Amino acid sequence: MMTEPRISRIPHAVVPGIADTVRVEGGTTIYVSGITGHRAPGAPAPDFAEEVRLAIVALVASLERQGASLADLVRLTVYVVGLDRERMDTWHRVRDEWFPLDEPPAASLIGVLALAAPYYSIEIEGTAVI
Repeated sequence: MMTEPRISRIPHAVVPGIADTVRVEGGTTIYVSGITGHRAPGAPAPDFAEEVRLAIVALVASLERQGASLADLVRLTVYVVGLDRERMDTWHRVRDEWFPLDEPPAASLIGVLALAAPYYSIEIEGTAVI
């Protein structure tokens, strides 16, 4: 018999929207591979904000297929091509529309030179526990 997970999140002292640490006991762990934001294969989003939204929608769908939601994420890793202040602010603004800020996952935002296809600007990986 699977036990319900016990999750303890310690908010980051300086950065809003992420946890400094997350402790999980019990439950089932779900690993989400890199999710990108596009309309169809080879059809890039018109701008970075829309690409972020599309990636989050795809992440939500992936989690739902496993019976999970964004609230179940305990770890989030976000890779952004050409990460600068504008893209960082866009990520935070769009993320805050979707993610539960009262119980955020531990998270990293990482600038990279490229992703799997030249028209991808963001890739999101996650770990959830249900």
